[in-house]
Amino acid sequence: RYGPSTLVEAGDEKLVFDAGRGVIVRLDQIKVPMKNITVFLTHLHSDHINGLGDLWAVGYMTPTFRDKPMKIYGPTGIAEVTAGIKMAFQPDIDIRTVEAANLGLPFHLSGVAFDATQVDRDGVVFDKGGVKVTAIRVNHADNKAFGYRVDYGGHSVVISGDTGFSKNLMEKARGADLIIHEVMGIDDKRLKIPLYKSFLTEHTSPEQAGSLFANVKPKMAVFTHIILVGVSEDEIEKKTRKTYSGPLKVGRDLMTFIVDEDGVRHINP
Repeated sequence: RYGPSTLVEAGDEKLVFDAGRGVIVRLDQIKVPMKNITVFLTHLHSDHINGLGDLWAVGYMTPTFRDKPMKIYGPTGIAEVTAGIKMAFQPDIDIRTVEAANLGLPFHLSGVAFDATQVDRDGVVFDKGGVKVTAIRVNHADNKAFGYRVDYGGHSVVISGDTGFSKNLMEKARGADLIIHEVMGIDDKRLKIPLYKSFLTEHTSPEQAGSLFANVKPKMAVFTHIILVGVSEDEIEKKTRKTYSGPLKVGRDLMTFIVDEDGVRHINP
C-alpha cells in the first residue's frame, strides 16, 4: 500500500504486479533479490509505475545483478513508458559504465534494457517452469487495463488491478485460491455528488467486491489499493459483509500469504 505492488513467488519465478512508489524498499525488506524479477503492469497510471525506473535501475547498477533485459508485460503504451525511462536514465548509465571500467568491473550493458511485451487481449501471456499468467481485461483506464491470474501446481492467485466491477474478472477468477482486489469506499453523502459517483465506474465499492467474492468463492479475499473517502477501514469491511461472508483481509504492507495444499494461510504481519 506504500505504492501499489504485489509479489507472487511460484516455482522459480518472482513476479511483481505493478511497481508503485517504494517497491524496491519493500522488496529489500523481505530480502527478495531484484536480479531475475519479471514485472506485470495492470495499467499505466502514474501511481502504478512510478517505482518502475527504480526497480529497473537497481538491477543493472550493481555488476553482480541483472545481466539481461528486464522482462516486463503491460498494456498499450508499455513500449513508450520503457523507452522513456531508459532515455531519462541514460546519463546514469553512461556514468556507471565509465565507473565500472575504471574499477575493472564488468558492467552488463545487456542488463540496461527492457524486454517489453504489450498485453492487448485476454489470454495467457507468460508460461514458464509450470507457472502460467493469464491477462484479464478489466474496467479502468479507458479499458486499457488488465488483471492477472497466476496458476502454478494446481493453485492460483488473482490480482484485479484497478477496476470497476468486472464480470470478466469474476468469471476468470472462479476457482482461484486467493484473490487480491482493489476497493473504493465513499460515504453516502458524497455518493450523491456526480463526481464521486463517477469514481465508482472505474473502481469497486465494498458491496460490489463482496458480490464478486461470493461468486468466485476464493479460499481468501484480500483488499489492496484501498481508497477511503469519508469512511474507515472498519466500515469497508462491514459494507463488504453485506454481500460476502467468507474469509477476508484488509491488506497491509508486507502482508504475506502461503497458498498450498493446506489452503491459504496468512503468516504476517
